[in-house]
Amino acid sequence: MRQGRFGTRLLAIAGLLWIGTCSLAPAVEPATQPATRAAKGPARTVVCFGDSLTKIGFGDVLGDFVPATVVNAGQSGQTTEAALPRFEKDVLARSPDVVVILFGTNDMVRDKPTPKVDLKSYAANLTSFVDRIQARHARVVMCTVPPIKAEPYFTRHPKANYDAVGGLEKVIADYRDAAMHVAELKQVAVVDLNHLLATHPEWQAADGVHPTPEGRRIMAAAIAPAVIEALNSSANP
Repeated sequence: MRQGRFGTRLLAIAGLLWIGTCSLAPAVEPATQPATRAAKGPARTVVCFGDSLTKIGFGDVLGDFVPATVVNAGQSGQTTEAALPRFEKDVLARSPDVVVILFGTNDMVRDKPTPKVDLKSYAANLTSFVDRIQARHARVVMCTVPPIKAEPYFTRHPKANYDAVGGLEKVIADYRDAAMHVAELKQVAVVDLNHLLATHPEWQAADGVHPTPEGRRIMAAAIAPAVIEALNSSANP
């Protein structure tokens, strides 16, 4: 097992992970060696598809936690709508065994009274991604929107637009629930980062949205058990 200042915390987070399959959410056993990179076997590919929380977040470090080649296909500032045109090239063309999906933080932005991507369209876009991945016989790990710190967030976005629809926490909860609902309907694993990271506030940078360098590894450790489970499932259909 790789030792270091992250080791104890990473084991604790990995042990909290729950994934949903169908309508159930059985606990996944924590990886006994979450920081071990090499389990020998056929070459496997994991694509991390998302926005800046992937691009400058967990996407470059997840490979330290799973026995596969990890491709970081995150793009900063993107919504699910903006990501649709690049999905074929950045995801499917890489012939992944597993795809980790994390979108929503930009979709829910209300710099105008309406969000960048409304809930119905957000769910439809996630469903499209999952359908196309499953058509290639690959597995999906869906992630929910992580927590957001209100005070720094509202230095960049107008608070009144969120208050008008019940507040920031309600908006986050709505997008979290939409992702979980899609995962349940499509019978794919879901990692509830919104819940998991709320108990580890040290993951988050001062801007209230993005991870610290340590937070990148905290995110990766939370996601890794579900990815490993999906890799095992894809190897034994």
